[in-house]
Amino acid sequence: KAIFSDVVDDARQLQFSCGSGITACALALFATECGYSNLSVYDGSWSEWGASDSLPIATGEK
Repeated sequence: KAIFSDVVDDARQLQFSCGSGITACALALFATECGYSNLSVYDGSWSEWGASDSLPIATGEK
């Protein structure tokens, strides 16, 4: 719970994503156990998003 409170302010919604969706699900479960609600998981995560040429990807380059 301390870890979430260090990185999450008074958020109305938490969204989780990762490389394949598995870690995102675990984080959502932990958030639920810590009392957070209004959670969502992008289950396609990076493996789905990064495979599409039509979706934006920030590279850090200008």
